Amino acid sequence: MSLPAFSSFTEKTGATFDVLNTSSAPLALKLTRVVEHARTETNEAFSVFFLGPANVFMPQGTRKLRHEQFGEMEIFLVPVAKTNAGFEYEAVFNYILNR
Repeated sequence: MSLPAFSSFTEKTGATFDVLNTSSAPLALKLTRVVEHARTETNEAFSVFFLGPANVFMPQGTRKLRHEQFGEMEIFLVPVAKTNAGFEYEAVFNYILNR
C-alpha cells in the first residue's frame, strides 16, 4: 500500500491513528495538522503532526500506524515538542508526482 497524499491526510485532521509497534498496548495519536511545504508540477512536500499522550514518550523512529480507512502504514516519526497536552510528533513527506 502506498502512503496517503497531502489531500488524504488533510481530510483526516482530528482522526486517531494507533501506533502498533510499541512495547505495550497500541498508542493512540491524534492527527492535529497538515502543513504543505512546496508543490510543483512534479513534487509535493508536506508535514503531518500528531499529538500523543503526555505520559508516554516515543523516540524518533519508524512506527507502524493503523487507521481505519488507510489501513496499516510505516511512517518515520520525530518528536518535535512537549506541551501540557502531550508530545507532538512530525512526519515529513516528499512525493514525486506522476505526470
